[in-house]
Amino acid sequence: MLRTISISEPVFDLLDREARRSRVSPNALAERLLVERLNAERSPWQEECERLLTRVHARMARFDPAAIENDVTQASSEIKAARRANRRSR
Repeated sequence: MLRTISISEPVFDLLDREARRSRVSPNALAERLLVERLNAERSPWQEECERLLTRVHARMARFDPAAIENDVTQASSEIKAARRANRRSR
């Protein structure tokens, strides 16, 4: 069964140009591109990002979140105090 979809003129122009370059019809190219895109698994960068996050989370598991929050809060307070002191000394 055939279905019809509508695309804008600028998109069709790009599709037509690429189809001529590839020596296929715009319909054939559109179908191939849609099939590739819709059947595609996650892209390599997405998989790498997930692996990175998994490694980071595994390494962070040994740290107490409350201790990290405390350290961040303390460092932030120290920086704010230093900035206030710097402004006063001008």
